[in-house]
Amino acid sequence: MMLSKTSEYALRSLIYLAAQPSGRPVLSREIADYIGGSAPCVTKVLRCLAKRGILYSVKGKGGGYMLRPGADALNIIDVIEIAEGHPLEIRCILGHDCKNAIPCPLHPQWEAIKDREIGFLRGQTVGAISRAMFWVDAVTSAVQC
Repeated sequence: MMLSKTSEYALRSLIYLAAQPSGRPVLSREIADYIGGSAPCVTKVLRCLAKRGILYSVKGKGGGYMLRPGADALNIIDVIEIAEGHPLEIRCILGHDCKNAIPCPLHPQWEAIKDREIGFLRGQTVGAISRAMFWVDAVTSAVQC
């Protein structure tokens, strides 16, 4: 599955924010630096997530973005759908309309692959990914001399 830059930035930003201390706003510039995205694009995504109720946007000195309670329980599909503004649709690999027509020759195999992928993505939460990523980062940096 290929993610749009919007979905990728949203997912990576939320994972980073989930690793931050509670109550500490993070500047969009810091998030952009960490995820390797352009600051204007990341800021646009963060504003969208705030508008959709996933983040708090704190204005002024000491401001930035913070996760709203419960946002770390979002799974990857949730994040993609929120970022894109519509339900995720994984289409036929050959571009056919397999639901309303005669299915393509790859349809049974593609459906099985698609179902496994959707199941996997639904099982991966922002919080769990963040804990896994940043725990490894914390252990690695603590061990370095």
